Amino acid sequence: MTLVAGRPYVWGQTTEEPEGFMRALIAGGGMAGLMSALALRESGAFTTIDVFEQTRVPSTAGAGLNIPPNAARLSRWLGVDLDGGDPKGPSGAIDGGRAAILHETRMVWPDGSITRKPMDHDTAAGDNAGFHHMHRLDLLMCLHKRVLDFAPETGSDCPIQVHMAKGVEAVTQDAESVTAIFTDGTSETGDLLIGADGINSQVLDAVWPGVSTKRWTEVVVYRGLVPRDKVAAARKPDGSPLDFNPIETMSMDSRETPVAQHLTYWVRGGELLNVWLAYYEPNAEEFEREEGDWFPADRDEMVGQMSKAFEGDPRHDDVVTLTGLIENPTKWGLYDRDALESWVEGRVGLVGDAAHPMLPTYGQGAAQAFEDAAALGKAFELHSADIYSALLHYERVRYYRATRFQFASKFLFKHLEPPDSPERRAILAAVNERDYPMFDHNERAGSDDSWIYAFDAREIGEKLPLRKLGPWDFRSRTQALGDSRREIAHNLWKPEKPWTGDRPVTREELAQHATFDDCWVVIRGKVYDFTEWKDHHPGGPFVARMYGGKDATAEFGEFHSRLAEKHMANFCVGPLVGAAAERAGDAFEAHERA
Repeated sequence: MTLVAGRPYVWGQTTEEPEGFMRALIAGGGMAGLMSALALRESGAFTTIDVFEQTRVPSTAGAGLNIPPNAARLSRWLGVDLDGGDPKGPSGAIDGGRAAILHETRMVWPDGSITRKPMDHDTAAGDNAGFHHMHRLDLLMCLHKRVLDFAPETGSDCPIQVHMAKGVEAVTQDAESVTAIFTDGTSETGDLLIGADGINSQVLDAVWPGVSTKRWTEVVVYRGLVPRDKVAAARKPDGSPLDFNPIETMSMDSRETPVAQHLTYWVRGGELLNVWLAYYEPNAEEFEREEGDWFPADRDEMVGQMSKAFEGDPRHDDVVTLTGLIENPTKWGLYDRDALESWVEGRVGLVGDAAHPMLPTYGQGAAQAFEDAAALGKAFELHSADIYSALLHYERVRYYRATRFQFASKFLFKHLEPPDSPERRAILAAVNERDYPMFDHNERAGSDDSWIYAFDAREIGEKLPLRKLGPWDFRSRTQALGDSRREIAHNLWKPEKPWTGDRPVTREELAQHATFDDCWVVIRGKVYDFTEWKDHHPGGPFVARMYGGKDATAEFGEFHSRLAEKHMANFCVGPLVGAAAERAGDAFEAHERA
């Protein structure tokens, strides 16, 4: 028996499997893994669930995060208490959640003015699921608390057992079972393996070797916490009070420049202020270390970077003061990955950051992991022992939505964001869906955020849906275009000399068009010239920056309607030829047949 934060936690040993036994293995004992364990248990399809975590004790780096309504309603469903813990209790105790319930977001503008937006805790779903701002460790501990309700010693049917110091090294599978081999030389066999082991997923590397690599975003983040009493006593360097002290309101406050952002919000019931600082830094040299993507921050460097980013700005002194109060700050290099083309292979499936790591700009990282877990559980409730159908159903209902957030989260950084052109504004306004997070006070598109926060991931349907490849292919193909969208689609810019789409392109030639100013991109085996496109179409600059000379199929996918696909023909150079192109074409044809 092992003690975790003062509570007994049984790690146990594997037992003989009775007839009719269904065993789920989950790699990763973080938020995605524990939530998946609870959802799979709720499905009723499994006899036992084992979670394997690579660390020796439950822990998490970072500071604060947001559990928005689309994730909070799923927590409530699975009995995870986000609010009932003691906000003044010891850090790391297994307890109910210690969320801070914020009232509003505040944007502090360069001229010193301030705008406010109330937080809609009820949403269009009308269930008051609410926004819950939490310390990461508090969220992990309240998940552990719920998992302990089903520990083996409780006698529960379908116990959940957590095993520590179990990092995955290899995975093997056949028609009957899947086996995870761990770094300590041991192995475990089950009917299902879920990879919930984060952006550096060993399950991903074992089952899909070499398909995805991390990409530096050129953004550095500092994170840390400030106790409430220090916030209350905060003073500018000249001894005067802050212009806008967070102690004044239970709010999320944002201050931005073209190269930096200073974001603060309360966690742990308002006892701690989470401070999130980001700035553009193209030098990635220090983040190429093997030990991870974060390390303790140098305080002088941190304060100096924020001082430089806000130099001459009326908000400078507030920013520098709050930055200097952070206790034990950490420094992070933000990375992302291109979207994977598939999250399932045989008896193995991926969830959370292992499947779709996204930048923190949308506040949806944990939420999308929770949605994965809920959909996964519902898929097994529907398909029971049919592992393959359940995993396929899970992937098809989750892929396009999670990938949409993954893709869109990159647009929040100014150096990656396309120019806010009239064309882009017109298209986004016609769709009328909010495309920026709740703390952004700029009106760039519609104001309808129900697609984000009123969504219920448990509603997966009874029939296997058609696969949707792209992050934006979220509408029915048969849905009629409104007048404004039809007008926009018919008036998209066309080049003076359109391409004819019949000129074969080799990999060698493609590599010669891989810059922002001379940019060709591959989509579903065809090469498109983005060189002029990027200056006239929404998203064009972003795609040119990220995918020049590369294959953008997985993320760009079915972004376009059939009408827009017809328009794309004006930019199609021709088919990509060669062995790599033939493999891609075979994969696409297999998808079309499926």
